[in-house]
Amino acid sequence: MNSADVATVIESVLATQKISHLTPEQMPVLLHHMFHRASTPQRIQVAEVVFRHERAHANALDLFLACVLPLAHRAACRRAARFLHPSEWRIEVMYDGAVNLAIEMFHKGEVRESDESGFRRYLLRTLVYGTLRYFSREENLAVSSDSDVLNVRPFDNLRQGWGCRRTVLNTVEERMITQQLLGQVTSFPQLPGEVRATLQCIADLGPDNALKEHAFTASGNPDNWKRDRGRRPILDPDAIAAAMNTDRRTVHRRLGQARMVLREVFNSDGRLFQRR
Repeated sequence: MNSADVATVIESVLATQKISHLTPEQMPVLLHHMFHRASTPQRIQVAEVVFRHERAHANALDLFLACVLPLAHRAACRRAARFLHPSEWRIEVMYDGAVNLAIEMFHKGEVRESDESGFRRYLLRTLVYGTLRYFSREENLAVSSDSDVLNVRPFDNLRQGWGCRRTVLNTVEERMITQQLLGQVTSFPQLPGEVRATLQCIADLGPDNALKEHAFTASGNPDNWKRDRGRRPILDPDAIAAAMNTDRRTVHRRLGQARMVLREVFNSDGRLFQRR
């Protein structure tokens, strides 16, 4: 079956609202054309015919996915482009979410909008929502929330409460790893000059001058602060701004730029600081 025959088949599908009777040798040719060569409007039109009228056909899902998979890939690339230097893993996960939700849409078989462009809006919205499944990370599925942080026990005590052995932390090893990581971060070549200078300033100040600690309190009373709970230090933008002769807003802006780049390079999967 040549390209002219494929075009005739597609015209027949759109005119009759039915999948043409094709031999087992002809159907793969049609699927290949819809996946690689068809235009976006044509893919959406054929997918709508299959979805609304021919879902019981033996090749319905195959033809539907041949039309939708290129659209899902484009949706994943566009969504991932909102991140700085998106990784192939991120695009793949977003693409997988879009495809899975499109398959669920096919099996559900419902479109609330009945106007001419209703299916198109529903399909494209489904693909976009599917890419958002990327944010439902597997390591977060068992995480539960608590309205009061004072009720949350430290990590090691929580493990003991579950009957697990306490995690023994090698302080020397952690300091060596932290020092090596800090050297890589401050010298990373892809950072803008002013951002790299800010990180180097933080490294020069050290933890005693560049960090401050969270104040855990339920009432705002300083006597109730739990400064030793969890030991969660955070950067002090005022101290960093004073050391660099700049303002607090500039420090926050440069740190935001640094986080976007460094997260992609050093912690793209979100597991760098998790203890197993």
